Amino acid sequence: MTSPVQEMTKVLRKNNIQYDFTERHFPRSKKYPFGHSQDLFNIIDIIALDDGILGIQVCGGEGDYMKHVRKIIEEYKSNTINWIVNGGRLELWAWRRVKVKRGGKRMVWRPRIADILLAGSELYVEERNSSLLI
Repeated sequence: MTSPVQEMTKVLRKNNIQYDFTERHFPRSKKYPFGHSQDLFNIIDIIALDDGILGIQVCGGEGDYMKHVRKIIEEYKSNTINWIVNGGRLELWAWRRVKVKRGGKRMVWRPRIADILLAGSELYVEERNSSLLI
């Protein structure tokens, strides 16, 4: 079984896009008994070089999608705006497992992809057709 990050790196490798991970993992502490991780600027898991600098936030499932949208455009709004204003692009890839055929058993990973964009001083999310990329 693979993870959303592994699926993301497959897509990047398939498209010959140079990338690296930015998420840092910290060991257990009193505050975080199971450890924790921190994204670059709290919004980016992977940086890729694809027609400029691209920040990618990766998550799994539909429930995570909205949580990450709120995190990017509300909770860390200033970080997101600074990233975009300074020339970075930002994408959110929410991976989930879906059946290949209705009633079938075979499952495949499919992403829900959104571009995080800036209009004036407001951030918005624009989804795109992910079937073209896989």
